[in-house]
Amino acid sequence: MDRDGPPRLKLIVITDAASGPRLCRGCGGPLMPSAKSTAVFCEDACRSRHWRRMRRARTRTEAVKAGVTASCQQCEAVWTVGIDRPVSAVYCSPACRKRAWHTRRAQFGEV
Repeated sequence: MDRDGPPRLKLIVITDAASGPRLCRGCGGPLMPSAKSTAVFCEDACRSRHWRRMRRARTRTEAVKAGVTASCQQCEAVWTVGIDRPVSAVYCSPACRKRAWHTRRAQFGEV
């Protein structure tokens, strides 16, 4: 044995001549031969990952269609609300937030 550790299992893919191998809808990898005939995901983690990805895509599409934007109070950068940054965001980055804090502090003579 050339490798260290336990031997690895080989994945055997059963293919139908007409349709080819059954592939996972999430990652695109082949499904195990022992998977149910109705299975579309290779494992639960892949199913969850696919569901989260699709939910984010739906949210992004809805936000872009709504066209709600906000701008940074410090540098005037514009972003789509709820997608690029949280709905409650006031500044575009921690650097702008810090710059605004320094500006406020200097304005009130606390330096």
